[in-house]
Amino acid sequence: MMKSRKCTQRLVRGLLAGCLLAGAIPALAGPPLATDDAGTVDVGKVEIELNGSYGYDKHTSDGSTTKTNTVDGEVKITTGLYKDLGVSLAIPYLFNERSNVDGTISNADGFGDMTLEVKYKFAELGGINLAIKPSVIMPTGKYSAGLSEGRWQYGSTLIATKEFEDGKYALHANLGYEYHHYREDDGSQRRNLWSGSIAGEAEVAKGLFAVADFGLATNPDKASSELPVYALTGLRYQINDHLDADAGIKFGLTKPETDVTAVYGLVLKF
Repeated sequence: MMKSRKCTQRLVRGLLAGCLLAGAIPALAGPPLATDDAGTVDVGKVEIELNGSYGYDKHTSDGSTTKTNTVDGEVKITTGLYKDLGVSLAIPYLFNERSNVDGTISNADGFGDMTLEVKYKFAELGGINLAIKPSVIMPTGKYSAGLSEGRWQYGSTLIATKEFEDGKYALHANLGYEYHHYREDDGSQRRNLWSGSIAGEAEVAKGLFAVADFGLATNPDKASSELPVYALTGLRYQINDHLDADAGIKFGLTKPETDVTAVYGLVLKF
């Protein structure tokens, strides 16, 4: 009963964090997909993403079991600068609780590192839209609390999108790279991180889209060669021209990935 109450409190806190952020800043949201699409926001338009997630992971190593509960809230603001060129800023908030079998509990609670992204749709080949999305991760979180890597990080993602039947069906593919410069580098973490993913969506009813996503990435831990791999399924509903709602479940298919994560969000369009 106590665990259930704590879980509910974490979810409520995550939602409240997102709402407070949304109230403070005009914001943008997308579908529950982790894979991005090649589309950009029209010039002068703004999208506000209010995203949240709740993740649970159980890991056993050397006879010791660690359970991790993570609640994330994020506001992402996106606007169009020029034709086929957009910019976005993501502001995350994290609640992280870890408990060991011996009863030890650790918590991390606060704002994480903000991410600035610029997306440019540069070509269309055979009906496939291609975009490039450079990104910068800014060390705005509190390093001593485990909410930041303490250094500026850089990366880029190549995006491809193919639509069918006027957008009723679509496929998306991403190939990403990030360079991580750690504040305290003991040689145990990889600096060059790659990721790849593919996703699909289909309109199953008017304004209602079923989505699926699959991806993998480099394991930052040099001690392990096992890749984090996930699969995600969910729904996105276009309530009207100014509001979308989305929800999904993300499953970890390998040990380095979080066992199960519930994702949910709203998109406001202006």
